[in-house]
Amino acid sequence: MTKLKIYLADLTYNTVSLATDSLPLNIGFVAAYCKQQFGEKVDIKLFKYPQDLEKAIKDSTPDILGMSNYPWNFNLGLSFFKIIKEISPNTVTVMGGPNIPLYDEDRTSFILKNPLIDFYVYLEGEEPFSNLVEKFFEHKNNANKLKMNPIDGIVHRVDNNNIIKGTWLKRRKILDEIPSPYLGGFMDKFFDGKLSPMIETNRGCPFTCTFCHEGHSLITKVNYFSLERVYEELDYIVLKRPPSVSHLMFVDPNFGMYERDLEICEYISKIQKDKNYPRAIFASTGKNRKDRIAKAVSKLNGTLKFWLSVQSMDEEVLKNIKRQNIKIDAMTGLVDTYNSQELPSSSESIICLPGETLESHINTLSKLIDTGVESITTYNLMLLNGTEMTLKSTREKFGLKTHFRIIPRDFGKLSDGTISAEIEEIVTSSNSMTFDEYVTGRIYHLLISILWNNIIYSPFFKFMQKKNISLINFFTYIKNNYKQGPKSFANFIDSFIKDTKGELWESQESLLEHVKKEENYQKLLEGKLGHNLLQTYNAKSMHLLSEWNDYFYDIFKEQIKYDSLSSEEKNFIIELKNYCVSRIHNIWGDDRINDNPCYEFNYNIIDWLKNFKNNPKKISEFKFNEPKKIEFCFTKQQNVDIDNNLKRYGKTPTGIGRVIIKMGDPGKVLRNPSII
Repeated sequence: MTKLKIYLADLTYNTVSLATDSLPLNIGFVAAYCKQQFGEKVDIKLFKYPQDLEKAIKDSTPDILGMSNYPWNFNLGLSFFKIIKEISPNTVTVMGGPNIPLYDEDRTSFILKNPLIDFYVYLEGEEPFSNLVEKFFEHKNNANKLKMNPIDGIVHRVDNNNIIKGTWLKRRKILDEIPSPYLGGFMDKFFDGKLSPMIETNRGCPFTCTFCHEGHSLITKVNYFSLERVYEELDYIVLKRPPSVSHLMFVDPNFGMYERDLEICEYISKIQKDKNYPRAIFASTGKNRKDRIAKAVSKLNGTLKFWLSVQSMDEEVLKNIKRQNIKIDAMTGLVDTYNSQELPSSSESIICLPGETLESHINTLSKLIDTGVESITTYNLMLLNGTEMTLKSTREKFGLKTHFRIIPRDFGKLSDGTISAEIEEIVTSSNSMTFDEYVTGRIYHLLISILWNNIIYSPFFKFMQKKNISLINFFTYIKNNYKQGPKSFANFIDSFIKDTKGELWESQESLLEHVKKEENYQKLLEGKLGHNLLQTYNAKSMHLLSEWNDYFYDIFKEQIKYDSLSSEEKNFIIELKNYCVSRIHNIWGDDRINDNPCYEFNYNIIDWLKNFKNNPKKISEFKFNEPKKIEFCFTKQQNVDIDNNLKRYGKTPTGIGRVIIKMGDPGKVLRNPSII
């Protein structure tokens, strides 16, 4: 008997850099479950890179081609469906993933508007996809018969005007019934030194945020994989991952929030001590129970950031987006505790949320900075299919006005010349925020990214906090007076403003038409279009900071009223400047490991920075008995990790932006001070 040939793909663009660099765990689950059900009757192959799938299709067409559907690969999936239908019209095309409208009428319209999709899988995909395969066998590979009856967990087109909806399947409570993609060997070929392992320990989210795919009422119940299963998969990942890969990703939407997560962290800690892996962990930590999260994450040796996913700190806005059940005060109150343990912390904020004003957004940024959180990731409000935020009623209620832009790095050209690109819809104004205010907010985002998040100038900011000086005023002053700074800085901000406006289009169709022209596709390749502005400009800034240091230093002195300081404080401030400049010396050069600045200091700034908020000591008490030299170096491991990430993502501004993110903590790309 001929085996049923199935190709499953969770594609990423890799044109200028890997757009999504995680192992395709999602299709691994689907494949493992399908193989468990049908054994030798099916031949399943998995794909991550478009080039590999193109070659496989040319070599041998599948009976079923399945694609994951996220905002970052939807059009790419459709491009492959078009290819396969031209080569093999009888191949059944299946798509699954959260990037589909939430409500029935809109979902029906989506299916009818995309005739290249034969079948669409609802929610968790393992069982529905296997239901489809079972029906495929029943109808002896006859695709037309396959479409005549409903299939549980699936919606599909019958013709240009009609669809059939199968019964919604209950979510699986005992997740171990789904075989492990790792232990079954389905992920082995993806340990290629480019992709990062990811692991899922539970499914479901108890929160109902209107902007999030996981805010759906159908998935509020949390179900778990057993700890034994999680430990086995972690051991397997450690065994298989190449030495160049230092990351581990968690799929869980609220990692650390549950009691058992402490046990998982303790297990990972043992692995870290034994195998020096993972050296950076990426996870969305829980929105509540921050005390429990802090305890769990503290076990991970500083490799996972403590996340404060506040999005806004305005009560009315939180009500509008259904986040009232998240305890913001408890969340922010733990930052001091976490910082005192010298563990990295971060937060998130979204601009243009319903009811948000520019004033309330800046107030959120100000409060987050004042907590001492190490970095603040700022996002645009993206309208995602499958979320309440994207509904017509929500748009009208809050006056949400949108533009379209290319999702960073998500574009490419197939071998037949087809140009594919992914488009996102973002909110750029509302009843409570004008477009000009949106642009102003983005300037704040840039300044926070290059001055606060990089922690280069954290000693200055800590000094300001010690003096009870508002930090947001520092950023406001620069925003209002940037043209008075160095010409390169003024040009830098003006260029960012131009790009912030220039990346936006009135319609998705006109943008797609634009990028599919060869001359405009070249602009994508050259980095003139389609890149993450904050990441790219952050990377650019690190090459220019040496030109701007004096300008920022002068503003800092003005904010702290330098002339009124004691002579001791003035001397200390001078050394703070030298300290900051030394940490960013020659970060990206090939000779960085041997080019180590070393200067004489009168004050022990290293000790002063530790737990500075609760330290009652005066500056004079940090003065050395005699001047000491401090050398600023990279550790060997730090240098190896930087090199490996530069090889993965490149030295372009886009690539360096990715390296900074993937190192897990901005401090990991800066030089470490040591007294010699």
